[in-house]
Amino acid sequence: MKCIVNLNLSEYLLLFQILGVYLGVIKSLNIISMKISNASKEAIVNFVIGDGNLWRSRTGSQLVTLFQTLGFRDDVYDSANGGLPKLGNSDLNTSKSSYVKNRIHNITDINLKKLIEQLITESFDKQAAVRSLNEILNMDSIQLEYNDNIITWEGVKISQEIENERKVIDAINKAKVSILAAMAWFTNEKIKEALEKKRQEGLRIELVIYKDGVNSTYGVDLSDFDSIEIRGTRGGLMHNKFCVIDNQKVLTGSYNWTTNAESKNDENVLITIDNDTATKYSIVFTTDYYSIFYR
Repeated sequence: MKCIVNLNLSEYLLLFQILGVYLGVIKSLNIISMKISNASKEAIVNFVIGDGNLWRSRTGSQLVTLFQTLGFRDDVYDSANGGLPKLGNSDLNTSKSSYVKNRIHNITDINLKKLIEQLITESFDKQAAVRSLNEILNMDSIQLEYNDNIITWEGVKISQEIENERKVIDAINKAKVSILAAMAWFTNEKIKEALEKKRQEGLRIELVIYKDGVNSTYGVDLSDFDSIEIRGTRGGLMHNKFCVIDNQKVLTGSYNWTTNAESKNDENVLITIDNDTATKYSIVFTTDYYSIFYR
């Protein structure tokens, strides 16, 4: 059965803002970079296996379960076939030490960080555990602290993979004919550079931003573009955040084209490829701003 729902323009805009919350929420992803030497990794092996005194003791089955949560989903403990997973092409039974050493050498940085933090939280004396780990990690210029149930790291680089910014730039890079954007705040130089390349290719680019102190002080230079700054068309704010590309693709959501939106805020970008939807947004752009551009 085919169901057709007729919505007016404002209802479409609201719908896609709501969809953005549920379908487009993508925060910046944390990327952990730790330069822990192989010697340090091997020194941690016995902490993972445990001694029953400071460190929690783990059976072979418990070790497999632990590393399954740390990215090794295919590991299986087979008690009828030697227990721990075979390593490489070897037919020999795997010892706890060999298994843990192999997995620690092949673990990702972010999961190694999780493992070390789990060792601390499951130890019988957390401060003593931190001291023992620091004796090893200090050789790699890494220092751990444990206070009020919070583990802090020094010497670990945590960068951010720019997700929403990448989605916007990728969409701009694929534009062939036109880009119409109404964006309340625009301070992101990388997005502006992507637009500049398209401007030089001869695409029609029209930009509307909010006229306020943020854009005037921190905004990108749009003097080479067809652009305007306005307060709003109904006495309020120009608070739109949408972009129409080639009258086929719509980018919308909470995300402003700003550095804060990328690096600090929880934001969403929803990309819809649909001619009818793109036309409706183009009508909004044309109706509200065309006369300002060409008066």
